[in-house]
Amino acid sequence: MANRRMEQFNYTNLKAVCTLYFKVTFGASGAPTLATTNGGYISSIVRNSAGDYTITLADNYNALLDVNYVFNSGSSAPAAPAMWVKSDAIAASKTLRVVFNTGGTATDPASGEVLLMNIVCKNSSV
Repeated sequence: MANRRMEQFNYTNLKAVCTLYFKVTFGASGAPTLATTNGGYISSIVRNSAGDYTITLADNYNALLDVNYVFNSGSSAPAAPAMWVKSDAIAASKTLRVVFNTGGTATDPASGEVLLMNIVCKNSSV
């Protein structure tokens, strides 16, 4: 489990809920760049193939509870507005694999798009 000091009192029905916020910008061919202002809770994000990305957390967590995201794409609609979780291995290997898509087809976010995302995890086994 993560041993970082998280702020108290989420007021949820689960113990030790942690929300990890981060920002990613996309370049040519969907190349992701993780913002350095993520608080150190996200180690990396890498592109596996079109629209398919692996996010590596800095710490292990017991369970994935939720993933939320929004694109800042300026005055146009995002190139890949939908997302699904392909693999959840945060308890075993600190990784989460997500796929961005358009109409069910894996699609890279457009160059210049900014992704704002949060991952909600459980930091307790009880």
